[in-house]
Amino acid sequence: MEIVNVTEKDLKEALARINKKYENNIAFANFQQIGKNRYNVTLRVKDSKKAGHRIAYWAYVNGKVRRLPYACWHVHGDFFDTLLDINSNAVIYALNRKIYKKGDEVIGNWEDWNIGSIMYPLYYSEACECGR
Repeated sequence: MEIVNVTEKDLKEALARINKKYENNIAFANFQQIGKNRYNVTLRVKDSKKAGHRIAYWAYVNGKVRRLPYACWHVHGDFFDTLLDINSNAVIYALNRKIYKKGDEVIGNWEDWNIGSIMYPLYYSEACECGR
């Protein structure tokens, strides 16, 4: 995802805050400054058997759970909300969405979509084991 109008400190503070909720299991897989106050970041989990990991789609099709090292939908949503609380001028571009704050309202966050198929639908919010 690309995040603009932020500092490195803002991003690291948001990560530290959500790690309290996800057992210190969230990390940056990619953290690259691509301009002044512009970063390209990716969230991942340190241990795919702990809080915040994602489940592979085909796990629901064949019944075998495959845990992925990627952060789940809930981790991303919490990270976006936390970052916008820290810096209300931040703008996040993730998966063809623009997430930003307008007044006290966060626009574009917590939108769910089907990552499965028509025969085997699976919403992004369901592809985890974080119990939320």
